Amino acid sequence: MNPLARRSNPAGQRGALTVATPLIITVVLLFTVMGLDGARLYALKGRMQGQVNAAAIAAADGAQACGGNEVSLATIRNRALVAANAQGFDGELSDLQITPGVLQTQGTSNDELALVPVADLDQSNAVLVAYSREEPISRFLPDLFGHVTLTAQAAARKEVIATLSAGGSTLTVDNGLLGSLLGAVLGQPGYSLDATSLSSLQNTTVQLGDLLQQAGVDSLADLLPLRADTLARAVRDTTGSLTPVGELFDDLLDSNGIETVRVSDILNAASTTRVPRDSSFETYDLLISLVLNIARSQSAGEGQLLSVPLTISDLNIPLIANIKSVDLEVFVDRAPDIGLGPARRDLNGEWMTRFHSADMSLRLVADAEILPMTLLPGVKLTIASLKVPLAIDIGGGEGSLVTARCARATRNDVAFDVDLDRSVATMATGGIGLGSGDVDFAPLAASVGQIEVFGVASSSGVIDLEAALQATVPGVHSTATVATDYPLYCSPESGCTETRYDDGDAALDGLDPNVDITRLELADSIDVSGLLAPLTSLINNLLDDVVGSLLKAIVSPLLQTLGVGLGGMSVTVTNADQGHAVLIEDIKVVN
Repeated sequence: MNPLARRSNPAGQRGALTVATPLIITVVLLFTVMGLDGARLYALKGRMQGQVNAAAIAAADGAQACGGNEVSLATIRNRALVAANAQGFDGELSDLQITPGVLQTQGTSNDELALVPVADLDQSNAVLVAYSREEPISRFLPDLFGHVTLTAQAAARKEVIATLSAGGSTLTVDNGLLGSLLGAVLGQPGYSLDATSLSSLQNTTVQLGDLLQQAGVDSLADLLPLRADTLARAVRDTTGSLTPVGELFDDLLDSNGIETVRVSDILNAASTTRVPRDSSFETYDLLISLVLNIARSQSAGEGQLLSVPLTISDLNIPLIANIKSVDLEVFVDRAPDIGLGPARRDLNGEWMTRFHSADMSLRLVADAEILPMTLLPGVKLTIASLKVPLAIDIGGGEGSLVTARCARATRNDVAFDVDLDRSVATMATGGIGLGSGDVDFAPLAASVGQIEVFGVASSSGVIDLEAALQATVPGVHSTATVATDYPLYCSPESGCTETRYDDGDAALDGLDPNVDITRLELADSIDVSGLLAPLTSLINNLLDDVVGSLLKAIVSPLLQTLGVGLGGMSVTVTNADQGHAVLIEDIKVVN
């Protein structure tokens, strides 16, 4: 038989195709099914990821750092379920694994974020959501390929960083008192501030990023350990050395004691706090904190109170007395600082954002001249002088940022609550202990006056008296809402909004500064016993008026300037930065 004919036999080819064709079709169908199932599983995994992403972002609104007063695990879970359902989730709440935690950097390079689960919601700034479900690998051949577990996981962080202080406000500043305090620190008794300088302090803010650049460091953590003269120089260079604010901080660079102050004494922020570079500070807050920190350093170094020269005006009491002079000395136990950070606790259980008001004591000695006055017909009290020593321990206070409600949806403002702890405050006649700053009580003792009866004056012409003042305001713990709708937007022209909260009057709330005469005797043989009662009342009223005048004209405005008082403290929110929500899929979870 011809071999060529044998190879082209059509019958043989038909037999080979009969065997191969079903096999080829089967393989094609199998690959088609696998492709369709793979696409199905891929699409399902994508939908699951979208659901957990939405759930995590919504749940982060309920974490401690963002949830306001409504922080609870039930709120977090409900937010997560509602958001997941909106993305097509058709399971039960129990199908979602929801874990509150803290999103923080890991590793030596700090370039990797990981989630640390927390048992205490007070520590949370993020929420992890995970979702797992079993699916057949193939819908067409489920028994052949079995099942696979699909898992989607994501964590979201939302956090608002606030800047708060208890350092006073230029709205209540008396330029004479602030200038005198600056002059005492600088060693320039004639130092004064003009209206332009005060206005510049009130209207000037500086951004953290600009301060870091001028200081030559990369982060707030790098800035905090540096000396305060680095910060003062950075503020000067940021605002301009020829501007009023720049000149003020330039003057402080030459003050004795600035070399012992650290930036961390002024800016109170944990080293782990993520503070945005565009966070801003009021230059007034920086100035007050720096000045009082320097004053504290100088008092400690010299072992004495800091003498503040005063120019007395408008202290006279009409028809009763002239206050000829007042000596003021200051003891600073703690200077105010500026708190920066979120509204949550750290992993040690301490509130991360804390701030302090000034803890200081004042000693005033007023030289009051009593005007001549008629007590009874024919009886006159002639001119006399009286020194009134007054000691005031303000006690100070501290605050912690405990809740923050983040902006969300169409709302572009935030809200803050703080815990405030005000220490015991004391005012009395006496002095101030050099080592402790505590009030050393001592009654006011003096010999004053000259009684003239029907033209006949007493030979010695003196009245011996003792008077005392002791008043205390107890310490108070309170929780207060310091801002309900603080705007996140900062105007390029006017800067960020300043919101001020007063915890009671920052001067004399709760204090009854009445002076009581404990002893009053006439040092003469003239029988004027009938005058003792009206004389006692007269001098009591005089001393009350003198003390009241001192408090109103000197103590109250000075304490308001510094943000403290015998009855309360002031808290000012000067900046808030929420930044962007952070969403990370398949994040590492560490214990």
